Amino acid sequence: MMIFISSCNDYIFVTKSYDPEIKVNNDPLILVFINQFDYTDPELVKERRSATYKAGVSEFAGGLKSSFSGDSSFIFILGDTLKKGTARDQLTAQLSADTISAICRRSHSGSVITFDSLAIGFTNDTEVIDDGFGEEKIKTFDIYGRFYVSLYNADGTLINRSVVDKSTFYKSRQTISALITIQPSIAKAVDSFRPLAFQAGKEYVSKFYPKTVNEPRIVYGGKEFAESNRFIMLRNWDKAAELLEPLKNSPNQKTAMKALHNLDVVREAAASKK
Repeated sequence: MMIFISSCNDYIFVTKSYDPEIKVNNDPLILVFINQFDYTDPELVKERRSATYKAGVSEFAGGLKSSFSGDSSFIFILGDTLKKGTARDQLTAQLSADTISAICRRSHSGSVITFDSLAIGFTNDTEVIDDGFGEEKIKTFDIYGRFYVSLYNADGTLINRSVVDKSTFYKSRQTISALITIQPSIAKAVDSFRPLAFQAGKEYVSKFYPKTVNEPRIVYGGKEFAESNRFIMLRNWDKAAELLEPLKNSPNQKTAMKALHNLDVVREAAASKK
């Protein structure tokens, strides 16, 4: 747990543990990757952009392979990297149990990861810089990828559907007007998109594991809470709670509300260390 001080309030970060988002039985689990997104179909992807979308699919799979290969609980198989003919309205449709079962039989796998769809684009923000000689507008572009993925059991049961969103800085340029935006080229962004897609694959694999995060909590300050906050700083949760208990019954409604909030934070922090 970390604590940061401000003039009025204290901020603590409480350690929280969460179960895996995707729960599977590993003994080991053999997973096969199937790409349903046909980046060669001009109805889905303009021809000049297909190389960037192809890189997105292949690097995402590379991120999966890189992460799964470090854990003997999983065996990752790169199956069909380009399944042609999937119509736009079928990209994120759930596959039939017969289709999944057939894939698992052919690949001798226990689960199927399907890459369902991919969206690539840019976001932008405008910053005004005054260097003393005049104002200059700089437009900053980030490239993003939205990766749609499904996981099935060998019997065709849908285990999980995920959307992994990743973005990174792409480029900046001078601009005359914040209202007129000339978007960068997706076709020319292939080299920038590769590492982003690889990290997206690794992020998807992280859903198979429990995670621990530090979440911020406000601890109200003021003279009424000076002593209890001192013990919070010392991580003496029992003493802090002891001092806060009578304050939660204060006739001053604001003091009571803040004391009750601080007491909840103290109890949460104490529980996170058990």
